[in-house]
Amino acid sequence: MANFAYLFERFPSFGQTFCYREVAELAQQGITPPIFSIRNPRNEPRQDWDVRIVDRIHYLPEEKELLDYVQRASKQRKLTSEIVAALDEWGRRTDFLRLYQAVYIGLHLQQLGIRHVHAHFAGMAARTAFWIHRFFPVTFSFTAHANDVFVPRPFEIGLDKLVDAARVIVTETDYAAQFLREQFPKRADIVHRIYNGLDLAEFGRADFSGTPPLIVAI
Repeated sequence: MANFAYLFERFPSFGQTFCYREVAELAQQGITPPIFSIRNPRNEPRQDWDVRIVDRIHYLPEEKELLDYVQRASKQRKLTSEIVAALDEWGRRTDFLRLYQAVYIGLHLQQLGIRHVHAHFAGMAARTAFWIHRFFPVTFSFTAHANDVFVPRPFEIGLDKLVDAARVIVTETDYAAQFLREQFPKRADIVHRIYNGLDLAEFGRADFSGTPPLIVAI
């Protein structure tokens, strides 16, 4: 088993096939980390997902079941006093479920012996990873994509706090990497660019010199 886990807001999703391809490529290389998904992508167009990947996904429970789980864990003294205090202090403020989801995932990570979690998007999954890191001896990283960086939403745990707490930040373009480094210069060294796409060096370039040009439009 890999020494890290994936955390997604929703996985696999028809609109985020690049996330699925990343997980699938790791599986091809024999790397099969546990996968946690906060939401179940129901009612999406049916896709031909690899059943071996789908079977690895641990979907988090809905709100009532989640709160009951954390309450039981607290009564069984599985939570530190710091975790209990944080849950009490946060109460039902905006995004409170992120704390409970962090407890749920963190306890499972402890059972698996995993000390690092990687989230995609600087959104719900990354905010949950932030609290996992606060509550447990688990580091986190996240891949920053587009709107989550350039049009961040006003959550109390915002992009600034995520960047400050993360161990590594991955993004997919030189522009995004430079943007993050300029926005957060003290954390510039943890920002890494990894292209999201195909390695064009694997493909030979066709010779079109002797054929009429063909324009394809949709």
